[in-house]
Amino acid sequence: ALADLRSTASLPEYLGGGRRDATAARLVQVPRGSVVAIECRSTKPQAGGRIVATGSTGERVIGAHDGGSPASALTATVGPLDGETAVAVHFDDTDGLANREPIGFLLAAVPDEPPVLALRLRGISTAVTARARLPVVGTIADDHGLAAAQAVVEVTAAGATGGAAPPGVAAVREFPVGRVTNGIALVEWLADDPHWVPLDGLGLAPGDRLTVSVRAADACGLDTGPNTATSALWSLAVVTPEQLMAMLEAREIILRRRFESVVGDLTQARDRLAAGDAAGAAEDETEGLSVGRLGESSSRAAGETGEIAAAFREIRVELDNNGLVTPELEARLIAQLADPLSAVAGTDLPALAAACRDRAAERAALVERADRVLARLRGILDKMIELESYNEVLELLRGVIRTQEEIRAETLEWQKRRAREALERP
Repeated sequence: ALADLRSTASLPEYLGGGRRDATAARLVQVPRGSVVAIECRSTKPQAGGRIVATGSTGERVIGAHDGGSPASALTATVGPLDGETAVAVHFDDTDGLANREPIGFLLAAVPDEPPVLALRLRGISTAVTARARLPVVGTIADDHGLAAAQAVVEVTAAGATGGAAPPGVAAVREFPVGRVTNGIALVEWLADDPHWVPLDGLGLAPGDRLTVSVRAADACGLDTGPNTATSALWSLAVVTPEQLMAMLEAREIILRRRFESVVGDLTQARDRLAAGDAAGAAEDETEGLSVGRLGESSSRAAGETGEIAAAFREIRVELDNNGLVTPELEARLIAQLADPLSAVAGTDLPALAAACRDRAAERAALVERADRVLARLRGILDKMIELESYNEVLELLRGVIRTQEEIRAETLEWQKRRAREALERP
């Protein structure tokens, strides 16, 4: 019988070479391309025996006893492995006895997997300016080692129809990658430290379209060559700074309406608790239901308000990524909106919800606390409306500027036409 099985894999060069002990089991898995040394020890001295391998090329003897002095082990070498190889061990002892059934196990070559990309663009929506830089965040990982990674930006000029981008308009931005010694290569970019893909220098113009992706290749040196993988494709439109500002201002309006709904829901829950009359009692059955509804509304408002604050921060990030952020915009989006919203969502609203869960809390005290929270929320809402009016004024100014530019262009064209007519006169 088999007393011990030892198998050692000599790794291929692209994995750094070296030797690795494989697990002794019915299924022995090693990296593809490895050469495996097998040692099988028996429970009795052997006068003969052989090790037979069966794979895609058929059956062959890879190790045998030479028939000399008795031995307690059979050894063999098989590889480089590609696919699965069944190994059968036959023992013949010094008493002329052989094991009835060969001792079998399976060598399985584990293929080198392509890199795994889990990436996204942070603070980029569906449109960018020609001066934008794309922040890539996420991870690129490989089971053995990365060799290269790059961002590919394909440009379709304005007016082009379908198909791939014409030659000469694809840009490649190399990523820094590194190989680590523990067998897993990992590239990681966090939200506060992304990898930047600049778009300046590509000669982009409003109306162009971009297709951006990230490609990665590992260091596999087998006959199949390196494994490659591509991230999701990001499709972006190139717009003017004015167009992008208008898109972001429209997003602000949507956030303001969402916030109005939050304030309205909390106001309604507060009014139900404050009513305390027969009609309110009949509707809510007990005062406890009114308190519970106020607590639930406060919890929902905390979550919604926190998400709205994060959305305003994302708008600021998108402005920065497109080279449009100014101190005035920074103060408006962060100091006047995002920070106050975060403070209410993180402190005032959770405190109101906790107070509603306190059975000893009185109705009047809860109503008073709700009034204070609503006052803060309405103050922020008033600021949103004020800033929205400011945005409308800016849009009017942009319209005036566009009109002036159109008049100027038409005037220049008229002057050129008059000059040509004067030169053409006899």
